[in-house]
Amino acid sequence: MISSFFSKTKPINYLVLLIFLLVFYTINFFAFKNPSLDVVLFALVLIATLLQVIGVQEIVRKSKTTNTTSFAMLFFVLLCMAIPQIIHFKEVVFCNLFLMLSLNRLLPLKNLKQVKSKIFDATLWICVASIFDPWVLLFLTIVFLAVYVYGTKDFKNWLVPIVAIIFFVLLLVTFLTLTKNIAFLGNHYIVGVEAGFLESFINNFNLKPFIYIVTVLGLILIVFIKQGYQGVGRIVHLRLLLVYFLVAVFVFSIQNTKTNNYMVLLYSFFPAAIFATNFLETLKKKRLKELVLVVCVLFPFILLIIDLVEK
Repeated sequence: MISSFFSKTKPINYLVLLIFLLVFYTINFFAFKNPSLDVVLFALVLIATLLQVIGVQEIVRKSKTTNTTSFAMLFFVLLCMAIPQIIHFKEVVFCNLFLMLSLNRLLPLKNLKQVKSKIFDATLWICVASIFDPWVLLFLTIVFLAVYVYGTKDFKNWLVPIVAIIFFVLLLVTFLTLTKNIAFLGNHYIVGVEAGFLESFINNFNLKPFIYIVTVLGLILIVFIKQGYQGVGRIVHLRLLLVYFLVAVFVFSIQNTKTNNYMVLLYSFFPAAIFATNFLETLKKKRLKELVLVVCVLFPFILLIIDLVEK
């Protein structure tokens, strides 16, 4: 039943998932009230999250990283529901929205149309995301990797990301100067790995993110074996998303000593949803596919019940 419903991309699929996430996050917001997040700000964060859900399907449609289904949206929603506390961390949510806007421009590079414009936009969106989290500048490696994969015939393509970065810096410095807040640059962008990082990482080790990362890496391995064997043309996109996922995991690891450490895993949810969808598509038996989906749908609710009981 679930597999049949989400095997389509009709408006009802969008509506069901958005309502699903809206209800779930609203319950979480009032059950685990955060004093720093008022109703208006919660609404903005929720809208940003819902836009990301819609964005997942838009990116999939353009890049054809999966078949024409709604499974990628479903898995993205389920991942967001698995860590519902994300709704209380506005910086992470807004940051991921801009990262997805960047992917929306990067993955369609394969058609070799408006290459320079797409590279510029993708770089600029990552720079904007860095206003919320400076560590996401590491995702610029994905831009240069995409240029290497898709745009090496024109040397000017390599200069476009640099131009976009300079453009962003000039805009940001001008704005901060006018608002007399130039100290933001030093306070926000000068970051480093803390002393005793490894010890702090071990002391703050959390089993949930570890299980998530290992599970996704397992799915990635299966997908590459299956896709490589079948010779599917989307393999280049999947390689880029693999690097994107690894960068997201690295950013999570660097920030693991912070109190909101595992919230940063939101950056990895899009590639994880794509690989989960590709894995599901390798399952030929309908009953097995249905069983996997039922378990995935029930999992966030089980976690919510556990959190409510522990509260």
